[in-house]
Amino acid sequence: MDIRRFSRVMMIVILVLVLAACNRPASKAPTGPTATVMEGGFPMPGTPGTETMGMFSQFATQTAAASQGGKPVAAVTATTVPPAVTATAVQPPPPTTAPVVIPTATPGLPATYTLQKGEFPYCVARRFNLNPSELLALNGLGTNTVTFPGQVLKIPQTGHTFPGNRAWHAHPTSYTVKAGDTIYGIACYYGDVDPIVLAQVNNIPSPYTLTAGKTLQIP
Repeated sequence: MDIRRFSRVMMIVILVLVLAACNRPASKAPTGPTATVMEGGFPMPGTPGTETMGMFSQFATQTAAASQGGKPVAAVTATTVPPAVTATAVQPPPPTTAPVVIPTATPGLPATYTLQKGEFPYCVARRFNLNPSELLALNGLGTNTVTFPGQVLKIPQTGHTFPGNRAWHAHPTSYTVKAGDTIYGIACYYGDVDPIVLAQVNNIPSPYTLTAGKTLQIP
């Protein structure tokens, strides 16, 4: 609102009220009931004299509206502020522990191997897919060297494989146990058959004792 314009309007209103009071006859006392006066000199609401205050209030409101371009000032409505949203703490998932894998130089190859009854270096080379010449040279053996059960052989880790077909005799097939046979000797006969797997297939527990005449399934 323009304060200076409002002040000029108020001064004009007060001047009109003063002039009206001066024009009334001094010899006549007011006949109407006396207005009840509050503290400060203003009449109580609903008593004589309050009409003038009502007119003054209405006039002041219209004047204020006029100073706003003729448009009434809209009342400001309080906006209800929504309650604050409390964030829920999200617990992080527990850390997962990856299994520890210990690598080996050549997976599947032992560092050494102990010969069993019925085995010899050449069939060990077939079973582990080794170069037989490297196996013999690493252990200081020749092609005619006699080996024995319990002899420990060093296993080469070069990755050089067996030349040719690793199987010495065809399989899968069946085999009839003879007197003096061992599970290790039968595995060597077929070349690339693992004796432990052969025992498991035929439900033969350790120490893998065989009975002559028993039929074995060769995987």
